[in-house]
Formats: sequence, C-alpha cells, structure tokens
Amino acid sequence: MKFRISPVLVCLSILVLPLSSSLAAAQESLRRNSLANQNEGADPSPRNRAPQRAMVEAVQRATISSELSGRIESIPFREGEAFQEGEAIAVIDCSLYEAELDRVGAKLASARREYDNNQRLLELRSVGQLDVDLSRLAVSEANAEYRAARTNASRCNITAPYSGRVVGREASEGQSVEASEEILDIVGSELEARIIVPATWLKWLEPGVETTLEVEETGERVNGVVNRIGASVDPVSHTIPIWAELDVTPSLRPGMTASATFPARDTDKMYGAVANEQAP
Repeated sequence: MKFRISPVLVCLSILVLPLSSSLAAAQESLRRNSLANQNEGADPSPRNRAPQRAMVEAVQRATISSELSGRIESIPFREGEAFQEGEAIAVIDCSLYEAELDRVGAKLASARREYDNNQRLLELRSVGQLDVDLSRLAVSEANAEYRAARTNASRCNITAPYSGRVVGREASEGQSVEASEEILDIVGSELEARIIVPATWLKWLEPGVETTLEVEETGERVNGVVNRIGASVDPVSHTIPIWAELDVTPSLRPGMTASATFPARDTDKMYGAVANEQAP
C-alpha cells in the first residue's frame, strides 16, 4: 500500500518553519533585552557613563576685612601670589593701638598697687573693707580694658586663616580704611570639583567612588574621589550635583572646567564579562 503526501501539507510545512524560526529569534531578543535592563538597573555598564561636565572650585574662599580703623602699612602679597597659613597678608599702622595698650597697662599696674596697699592698711585698721573692695573692682576693670587693648593691637597684623592665593586686592598700601572695610579676596589651596550627573547614577554612585578629570584649559588629567552628593535632584533636568576631592596640581585653579569620567570598577568588569559570555 502506497501513501501519498498531500500537496496541502507540504505547503503548510513550508510556511510554518520560517514562522517558528522568527518566533524563536524574537523570544531570544526579548530575553537578552530583559537581562540587559536588569543589569543596567543593578549597576549601569561603564560604556553608558558618558563624561560629565565639571567645574573646579575652591574649598575655602574669603574676603578679608580690617577689624580696625587705620592706615594700611603693607600688603605683602599681590594678585595670584601664594601664601601660607599664619603669614601676615596685611598690616595696619598700629602706633595708636600700641599707645593705648601702654596707657591701659600703666592703669592696671597702678590699680594693683593701690589694691595691695589697701590690703595692708586694712590689717592696720587704717581703711575699711569698702576701700579694699573698691580697689579690687578697679583692678578688674583695668584688667578688662587691658585685654581689650591687647586684642586690638593684635589685630593690626592680619594673618592668613589657611594656605592659599590672593584673588584680588580691594585696597592699597597707604590707604586709610574703616573697620569692616574689605582689603583682600583669597582662596584656599584645597580644591574640589563640582560635577553634574544624571540622577539615575544614584543607583551606584556613593562617596569614595573614584573619578578622573580632563581639564580643558591645560589638558592635564587629575584624579579625584567623590566625597559628598547633593541633597536634592533637579526635577527638570533630572540631574544632581556631586563633589569630588582632587589631587591638586601646580597648574590647577578654581574656575577651570573639565570632563569627568568614572573608570570601571571590579563589579563593572564582572558585568562586562557576563554580558560577553551571554552574547551569541
């Protein structure tokens, strides 16, 4: 007995085989996309971490003002020059304040002598207890005046609160200034980078992550470490600022711009290896 294959069945087989192959390919594509999305949510691949804009900022910046009224005797440092912590960066003519210190010092010595004398006279019953108490209060008053005069005299030499550079001079030598009048603008030598990154990076970004900056003005590469993350996300751009402590170089200055990249970590390399193994 002979069996004949129907032409209809042959046609159906020819149509079903390509459809099965296409369905299998589509399922495999969906599986790969799902795996990639899961890996991206856990820790985005370093290939998706495009360089981000960064700006170099000074950790410390201040406007130095005079605490006294007087004539500026000297400003040792010019714009751009570096100074060390504790160095005198401005000197006010102190002759008037030193004279006041001498006057109050003499007053204090006189009050002490009078107090000692009254104590001896009290033992001889030549003065009353009231005289002794009043002389003791006079010593306290003179001592307070002396401390105030000594503080004013110490303010004639304005010293640097930290090491840094002069940004600008707001006054000149020989100029008379009033109390609280600005003299210098300074910045500290410690620098950091302010980097704006996508808010989605918060999935993996944390203090301690290393970054590398390529400075546009000089072309040099500077290493840094993220030390803090902004408190809020910009709802419009969906970005957040972060700050990185930098390894300061002699040519690095506040205000420079750079491109910040984040090198792959061990977990990134493991992810890349897994992705390569799963690739067809």
